[in-house]
Amino acid sequence: MPTVVSAFAPASADLLARRALLRRVDSKYLLSRRRLDELLAPLAPHYAVLQAAGASLMTYRSLYFDTPDLHCFEEHRRHRRVRQKVRVRHYPDRELTFLELKIRRSELVTTKRRLEKRYGDSAPGADGLAFLAAHSSLPVGALVPQVWTHFRRFTLLGLDTDERITVDLDLEVVRADRRAEVAGAAIVEVKQPRFCLTTPVMAALRRAHLRQGSLSKYCTALALTRDGLRLSGLRPALRAIEEVTP
Repeated sequence: MPTVVSAFAPASADLLARRALLRRVDSKYLLSRRRLDELLAPLAPHYAVLQAAGASLMTYRSLYFDTPDLHCFEEHRRHRRVRQKVRVRHYPDRELTFLELKIRRSELVTTKRRLEKRYGDSAPGADGLAFLAAHSSLPVGALVPQVWTHFRRFTLLGLDTDERITVDLDLEVVRADRRAEVAGAAIVEVKQPRFCLTTPVMAALRRAHLRQGSLSKYCTALALTRDGLRLSGLRPALRAIEEVTP
């Protein structure tokens, strides 16, 4: 956990409710974990940190689903305008599980829908398949588990700006008997109702000379654990990971 996070005030439940941003613009940035304190220090007066059970750093475990021919993976690799991802995400610190559908409708707009499930249940189930069929164009009956991602995250909520900032650390990916780690990297994602460059975090990212990039945890996980995939379209993100990891 970066030491600077202790300088942020805890977020209230009311602030969390006001920063849900299920329809939003997402901007991702990749940097070395060593640079986080420098990046975040000026932001403490402008953001609050989300806590669960008194802790700011939370664990996330996600199982991604795709068709046998990797329809979702190919949508992303080919930079299709509309891209979809399906996952079951476990939130161990809060003992919550959701089936989540993310649809990127353009380079600027992402919509997330989710269905709460029994904690620890990784199967979509009949209710989950009906939920996906109602909101997605995917052939939901063909979806099968593909890869796990595990990481730790802390979340900052804008006090005066409608923003969520997530910072993901210690990414580990697991598929069958293969496992890989993305050590030393931090993934910063800024979520806004519309893209805005004038907020405190966007100004800090510019000062750090960080450029927005496309980085999918799901696609990265498959690229690191499955042989024989076509990786054109993903290579810039994979090279960026290599540059910031030891």
